Amino acid sequence: MSLEEDILVEKYLKNELSDSERKSFLERMSRDLTFKEKVVFEKQLFETLNENDWSFSENVNLDEFEEVESIFRSDEINKIKESISIAHNEYKKPSRNTVKLVYFAAASIALLFVGYSLFFTVKSTPNELYTEYIQQNEIYSTVTRGEEESVKRLVEAEAYFKGKKYTEALPIFIKELASNKNTASIYLYTAVCQIEVQKFQEAEETLNSLINGDLLDAQKGYWYKSLLFIKANQLNKAKKELKFIIENNYFKHKEAKELLTKLD
Repeated sequence: MSLEEDILVEKYLKNELSDSERKSFLERMSRDLTFKEKVVFEKQLFETLNENDWSFSENVNLDEFEEVESIFRSDEINKIKESISIAHNEYKKPSRNTVKLVYFAAASIALLFVGYSLFFTVKSTPNELYTEYIQQNEIYSTVTRGEEESVKRLVEAEAYFKGKKYTEALPIFIKELASNKNTASIYLYTAVCQIEVQKFQEAEETLNSLINGDLLDAQKGYWYKSLLFIKANQLNKAKKELKFIIENNYFKHKEAKELLTKLD
């Protein structure tokens, strides 16, 4: 359809036709189905878009076209551009509204694609990764049979720990650890408390003591040490620990592999 016909439709929708022109226009619509479909389509655009954006009689703003076209120069959206181009080429004689609509749709898709990519490629901070993977509830209870006073202190310490009162829990765990070197969970509770109050050097020493011991759960120390290094923002050390866990299929080796990819 020609530009003259586009302008004619625009005048009809803006109610700018004379009585005689309007009569002729309606008669054509009644006998020309293709023309009628064109008018219906234009009416939908007219009701959806801003009048200035929709108008055919205004001059095309070349700066706006250049700005939109610049979006498509990125390799990331090359496939989208090709799809739009194919759809556009299906029209042998595209009217200005068709071109405008294609560019509008393409720009919208491109912006959504870029926004989606940016959103999902933003890296988590070390602190966020630590929080995501620490899973403190996996440390089993230290309370078993023993001296009544010792059991009472551990119950109190675990209650503080669960309430995230690490400053109150830490001295109790340290005292218990001094007299009980055979319970891995006391090492882990102590180390996590030390990490949470940012006593990173002490936490590393606690975990090394667990690792160097002969307890069944000694290998858990490597996982918690990797999290310690992440919390302390010592990422190279964290990666080294994670790789060691993966290579030896130690505790949390699957999570270690996942976490390592997030640090790269």
